[in-house]
Amino acid sequence: MTETTNTIRMLTINEAALRVPGLTKYRIREMCIRGEMPCVKAGRKYLICEAVLIRYLTEPPIPEQPKPDNKMRRIAV
Repeated sequence: MTETTNTIRMLTINEAALRVPGLTKYRIREMCIRGEMPCVKAGRKYLICEAVLIRYLTEPPIPEQPKPDNKMRRIAV
């Protein structure tokens, strides 16, 4: 009987930038700060799961459509 172990590999921003050509450390950091990239903050570092990074880049999230607020607004004439 063989056991398979699922290992979770966490990447720093620098390691993630090295894995993805054309994606800078600055851009990855901005995506983490804005909440665009799922990540974990450990102290001062942002850690990104390697599998999540690959899934995020291959299957980008669908942007949410703005919901109407159904409030009355004054229209300037």
